Amino acid sequence: MTEKSLPAIFQKKTPPATASSEVTQSENYVLGDLAGENINKTYNINLPTAPAESRLNRLYRRMAEEAHDPTLTEYIAQLEIFTRVVVDEDVIGVQKKLEAADRDNEVTLGEAMKEMVFSEIRQNKFSRSFQQIYATLMGRVHALFTQWVWPAIQAGASRSEIDTLVFERVVQPVAAELEDCPDCTDAPETTVRGMLYFLTGNCHIRWHAC
Repeated sequence: MTEKSLPAIFQKKTPPATASSEVTQSENYVLGDLAGENINKTYNINLPTAPAESRLNRLYRRMAEEAHDPTLTEYIAQLEIFTRVVVDEDVIGVQKKLEAADRDNEVTLGEAMKEMVFSEIRQNKFSRSFQQIYATLMGRVHALFTQWVWPAIQAGASRSEIDTLVFERVVQPVAAELEDCPDCTDAPETTVRGMLYFLTGNCHIRWHAC
């Protein structure tokens, strides 16, 4: 009598596989992970942080948001330094300053650009943020000119050398700061050059040696 002909109660039974049964895998080719059960992994993802907002950009953003202050009746001290004409100067004004430096061909443009800057200041007289912006920019222009251009003028550098220094050491760096401000709608290089002529007209900048 064969096993199949035996009653079911006498037949051998194969126990069912359980969850704890050992699983054997072989001849598997994988590029990643291989496991018989779940794989738990922890990934650390470092997202790039946004660059810190510059002071100049904060001022431009604030200027766009703020209402003009009706109590502001005069220039803040930092801007008044540059809007006030320096006393005890023998040569005063954009025209005379440029002519003394043999830059007669710049007089017409220089006077127009100085007036452009003065008009901007006058129109925004009641915006504290605007005044802080222009005080910051003029201070930067004046400092860079004094540091890089004025020593070359005193040393007798040629006009082309002076022009190169003005562009590379003054106009480009300050214009780059303005270009980084999305709320700035003015032409950066034009604004910086206008400030140079404005400072020239008020005798804060000299183009000729003493």
